[in-house]
Amino acid sequence: MTRLLSAAERQAQQRRAVRRTAITVGIIALLIYAGFIASGVIGR
Repeated sequence: MTRLLSAAERQAQQRRAVRRTAITVGIIALLIYAGFIASGVIGR
């Protein structure tokens, strides 16, 4: 049973890491998008 708990904990930790990475990439993408919008507005 200990091994199953360890595997479950590892899986939960990996999911948290994947979620954190996805959120970070999403925020960076939004910042780049906002930068393009801002450069278009400022450029006019």
